[in-house]
Amino acid sequence: MKQREYAIAGLFALLLFALLLVILLPASFHFAIACAAFSIAGAAVVWVLFRHRRLSEQLEAQIGGMAETALEMARRGTDKQIDVGAIPLAELRSLAHAINAMAERATGDIAELKRLERVRSEFLGNVSHELRTPIFSVQGYLETLIDGAMDDPNVREDFLNKAHHNVLRLHTLLTDLIEISRIESGEMKMSFRYFNADEFLRSIVEELRPTAQIAGIELHYAPPLTPNGNATVFGDRERIKQAMVNLIENAIKYNKPNGLVTVSLELVGEQGVFRVADTGIGIPEGDIRRIFERFYRVNKDRSRAVGGSGLGLAIVKHIIEAHNATITVRSVHGEGSTFSFWLKRG
Repeated sequence: MKQREYAIAGLFALLLFALLLVILLPASFHFAIACAAFSIAGAAVVWVLFRHRRLSEQLEAQIGGMAETALEMARRGTDKQIDVGAIPLAELRSLAHAINAMAERATGDIAELKRLERVRSEFLGNVSHELRTPIFSVQGYLETLIDGAMDDPNVREDFLNKAHHNVLRLHTLLTDLIEISRIESGEMKMSFRYFNADEFLRSIVEELRPTAQIAGIELHYAPPLTPNGNATVFGDRERIKQAMVNLIENAIKYNKPNGLVTVSLELVGEQGVFRVADTGIGIPEGDIRRIFERFYRVNKDRSRAVGGSGLGLAIVKHIIEAHNATITVRSVHGEGSTFSFWLKRG
């Protein structure tokens, strides 16, 4: 576009120069000068029009190519982009860069939407399955009792206990669903303060000891090696208790007969390290990276048998991350697992 403007300006300058010559030079030169000047001007006009036409054709071809590529992006959602290097005009190159940038953002947004939709579909599928199983079980037991099994005391007690077990399982699942929904929507309320981690863990272990004894598991607490050290940590006491109870109950559920669960606290520098170790079935190496996903189970049959919701570790992970910390796991399949996280010391 600038070349065209320069050409037009030069044409007017040439005509003005010819007019000055006509005024200043003798009359005998006027005709020759005028002819020469207007011949040059005519040639300049032809050149400008020719250049303008070629420029228009180039612009039309380049813009058409960009439009075609943009339409293909819109139709197919491909990652194809405009070849900026093949565009000579700076203005069009800037436009091509902008279109490519928008296409990249759109491609990323589409991929994220597809991922979220896939997660949503999987979540709904898992929820419907997990809800349906205990509901159908309770329905089956109650219908059998109504149909006449109520008259047999042994059958009645057995079926009522099984129905009650499934109701508790359903209650746990619904509670965890509500909890993780609140956490992921940012509605989880946190109340941070300093508390004594040693006393805190001792109380949790004593609270869960009857559960461990019923399961035939030994539950042990290993206090810090420096008993007189400052065991004060900073965090949400109730949320950390929720996480610890989840970890300890899992260690009890997935342990071997007469197994051991060890809860420990280690004071390292400015951190208080919480650990839950078990001598249970362990986790295969290929499953470790997925155990914090919602509804993911290493052993689905055993998880349902012991009443797991499949959401416990996902909730634990969210709670620990809300403390700007990370939960880690070390496991040997068939030998046991150790879950660890840390809180800042006071």
